[in-house]
Amino acid sequence: MSKVALSVPAVIINNKTLAIVPGSLVYEDGLPEINVRALSSGGGKVESVHTVNAENAVSMVKFKLALTNDLDETASKWKRQIGENVIFFVEKIGQVSVKRVFEGMSFTNKPEKNPSADGSAEFEFKGDQMK
Repeated sequence: MSKVALSVPAVIINNKTLAIVPGSLVYEDGLPEINVRALSSGGGKVESVHTVNAENAVSMVKFKLALTNDLDETASKWKRQIGENVIFFVEKIGQVSVKRVFEGMSFTNKPEKNPSADGSAEFEFKGDQMK
């Protein structure tokens, strides 16, 4: 059975569909890293200890947007909604819709904007683990 990759998902923030720069969507699901250390009990005996690094158990979503006339106002709204932005993306593949949901998101970066014919800015959000 073949698999079809996500390639053109619709990105929705706070119930508003965005037109993103193709290929710019990147996400992390928020699963924490696992730290592995070696402990020595002497005599050449070593055992590993595994711990969950809860400090990095946050999700991330980033994408690029074109510099439209309403972008600054929209970004300002996202910035004020600390921990309240809801982001999801969805793509229909055949008869199946593939959806990723991110709640409790904050707009975290300060995007550089370069007005030009093909200008864009990258927006990054972090928050609760992906559902």
